[in-house]
Amino acid sequence: MKKNTLLFLLLFALGISFTSCTKDFEDGLNYNNGNQEAGNGNGNNPDGTGVFKATVGGNAFVANSSSAIVTDNFVLIAGIRTANKDLIQITLPSNKVGTYTWANSEDDGEKFVLSYGSVTATTENPFISASNEVADFFGVKNYTDTALVTITAVDKTKKTISGTFQFTGFRDIGDDKTETKIITNGSFTNIPYTENAPVVESDGFLNAKIDGVGFAENDIDVASVNSSGVHPYYSIVGVKNGGSDDSVRIGISQSYGVGTYQASSAILNGGAEELVNVASASCILDDLLYNTESGSLTITLKTATKIEGTFNFVVSNFTTGKKKTITGSFGINTDDL
Repeated sequence: MKKNTLLFLLLFALGISFTSCTKDFEDGLNYNNGNQEAGNGNGNNPDGTGVFKATVGGNAFVANSSSAIVTDNFVLIAGIRTANKDLIQITLPSNKVGTYTWANSEDDGEKFVLSYGSVTATTENPFISASNEVADFFGVKNYTDTALVTITAVDKTKKTISGTFQFTGFRDIGDDKTETKIITNGSFTNIPYTENAPVVESDGFLNAKIDGVGFAENDIDVASVNSSGVHPYYSIVGVKNGGSDDSVRIGISQSYGVGTYQASSAILNGGAEELVNVASASCILDDLLYNTESGSLTITLKTATKIEGTFNFVVSNFTTGKKKTITGSFGINTDDL
């Protein structure tokens, strides 16, 4: 390889601007560019629930947990197959309906992220898509760019997103060698999405430390979340003071009473086909997302309108393998959620 692994990973950090697509979500209410009706059942999806699937290296990949985030500046869609503990992630640094390729994003190509890998591995890099020019720069042999993502339907009323995708990813396996993985026949249908605007605000507090350093937030957003693949849970998000996008999030299953609960999420419960409870943490620091790896959450008080407790989690970044420790306490009012 012509550059070290760290530089390779930094090339694909999450970006927040993009100009290559053709139709904004604001112009595309209930926009449909195919024959799928977002939010309405079809042959493969009779109940209208989200379906995320693909062919990975010639083998079927069907996620049993999927989700999406739509912001003013990017779209993130992910499908997790907990039985195999693997994940496909699509990041489009724009909220515009249309088709995304490396060819039409050459100005901001490092901000277009397509990856496949393990959700638990810390020693293996994920397979990440790149343009032919970037792959050639890194000395990848026998690589052909096939990246193509199309957003085909967005239902802003039901908050679902649908589309298709394919890509070829490569990763560094050491000794100046790489290997590739071809992902074809990808589709995401009626995937529920959330937005990064404040959803429901509630009086409360979130006192968090990251690696022992206090995290000073501007405000706290508290929401009641119902997501595919998990029991309903409360999401507590603290956004950092200043102009950055840094934030800390704690997830707490609504079914939990007073007591201590080990880290649990759709990612961590490999092999479970039923709905799973949530005791989780995540953070965004310097444009890197860190998700739950281990730890616990303790609820010290729960009434009809209030929950208080403490937490101690280890979180890690899927791409770099970097880890952070998040500790602290929380208190939320739930009567208006």
